[in-house]
Amino acid sequence: MNSGEWDSAIIKSILYVGIGIAIWPLFTGMAPSSLNDVLGLIVTFLLYIGVYILISIVGWLVIGFPIHWLVKKYTNGSYLFYAALPLIFVIACLFNNAPTVLGIAALFQAVLFRYYVYKKT
Repeated sequence: MNSGEWDSAIIKSILYVGIGIAIWPLFTGMAPSSLNDVLGLIVTFLLYIGVYILISIVGWLVIGFPIHWLVKKYTNGSYLFYAALPLIFVIACLFNNAPTVLGIAALFQAVLFRYYVYKKT
């Protein structure tokens, strides 16, 4: 099985999920009401994107690429195999009352990665 278009798939999965998480507060009633709020939102957004991209790249290097290699080598490349580890992380966070946003982001990244890596053009 071919490794697919993993380089563009990884960029798309990181960026789409990151932008989705970044604009989520605007839809949950946390919209800025003054110029000071807008500037604070911009600074928070820039800090968030920097940390999110760093965590995502490290996560893909340490966990994502080895999982991708194992899945493509030993399985049929099903979505279930790509989503299994992030799902376990999300469930563990739910039982331990921990924040699940990074687990959910990893889950969406894995599903988007699987979609784009084997997408037929």
